[in-house]
Amino acid sequence: MQLTMTNEQILKKEGGLTYWSGLFIAKRGDLVLTKKDLSFQIKEKQLFCISLKDIISVNCKKGIGTGNENMFIFYKLDGKEKRIKIQHSSLMSLATIGNLSRLSGSYFASWEQAINDARSGRWGNNEGSLDDLEKLAELKKKGVLTEEEFSAKKKQLLGI
Repeated sequence: MQLTMTNEQILKKEGGLTYWSGLFIAKRGDLVLTKKDLSFQIKEKQLFCISLKDIISVNCKKGIGTGNENMFIFYKLDGKEKRIKIQHSSLMSLATIGNLSRLSGSYFASWEQAINDARSGRWGNNEGSLDDLEKLAELKKKGVLTEEEFSAKKKQLLGI
């Protein structure tokens, strides 16, 4: 895999995720997004680093009846299409498992958006961030966004 990680500002980072590198080979670590790269790290070791320009698409799927959610990243390397699987696992109650309507949201939706924003260069443009933040605050005030959703989007807009 490409090892192109730069010292760019980190746009998004999250620990406790699982990278599946084979059928039964899983490693837990940090997913890191910069303006140029997406990488997965365990402590100081980098398991993969992909240039954003090589990413073809990002697809998020929720496991049925489980607390697992998957994000598949499709990219090109040496002219061949490759796939990476990142998984988030959470404990779910039996009530949640029984109610499939609660499974409609995606844990990785914010990652998918962040990767696509970084790929299109929208992260670098902070113009309008204040306007966007004010719009988000208004949506929160109206009850459209929860405090958690507001905080996550606010961090994303501010690049925290």
